[in-house]
Amino acid sequence: MSESDHIETFCLSSAGNFTRSSTYHTNLNTLLSTLSNQSSLANYYNLTTGLASDRVHGMFLCTGDVNRTTCNACVKTATIEIAKNCTNHREAITYYFDCIVRYSDKFFLSTLETEPNTYWVSNDPIPKSFGKFRQSLSEKMGEVIVRSSMLSSSLTPYYLMDTTRFDNLYDLESIVQCTPYLDPGNCSTCLKLALQEISDCCSDQRWAIIWTPKCFVSFDTYNSSLPPLPPPNRSGSFSIRGNNKIVGGMVLAAAASVFVFLGV
Repeated sequence: MSESDHIETFCLSSAGNFTRSSTYHTNLNTLLSTLSNQSSLANYYNLTTGLASDRVHGMFLCTGDVNRTTCNACVKTATIEIAKNCTNHREAITYYFDCIVRYSDKFFLSTLETEPNTYWVSNDPIPKSFGKFRQSLSEKMGEVIVRSSMLSSSLTPYYLMDTTRFDNLYDLESIVQCTPYLDPGNCSTCLKLALQEISDCCSDQRWAIIWTPKCFVSFDTYNSSLPPLPPPNRSGSFSIRGNNKIVGGMVLAAAASVFVFLGV
């Protein structure tokens, strides 16, 4: 798979459906077209179209490491995908390696959500020579999460990429990012929960990526005796969770175990 390829689309049935000749459908088409156009100008954008029961909220977010051309291509493809495959759904979200696109009849920007999420993981296991990789991953990404939560006013809010060499054996590339509309506390919580999930499933693999509705976490490794490799061929396994679980705007008690895991 290439970096811009599709990961998963969720057409959420809990919000109900609309008819194709409805005002909601017209507003949705306007919203998706605007998102596609705006993605040539910025790496994230949100808007609302319509009134009352015909109101549609939408947004896109591109990962902080892609340029405007790549962002635009990803969002343009994603808006076509979500309109084609979520016909008549009043709420949907689609994940790509480079971007996320979402729309809903409910306002969602500032609410912390953990599902539906999806992750993609390498089929190549970590070499035994890497030692206590899970511990190194936890400590380094915990540090990156803390630093990223302080970047709410940066050019690309909450985005941070870090590359660290361990024991002169390998480099660990850590990338985290939240949607700009979260407050720092909820961004940190989202990233820690995502890290817990990706650590439980994938910390014995060379790379993994997880998207949730409000944040993104990935890691990659390469032998430090060699120059950095080009982006890997994303052949691997993936898993999805299809529940639309809204966690709420407060830091979760359930996240306490994540803080312990991270040593925060």
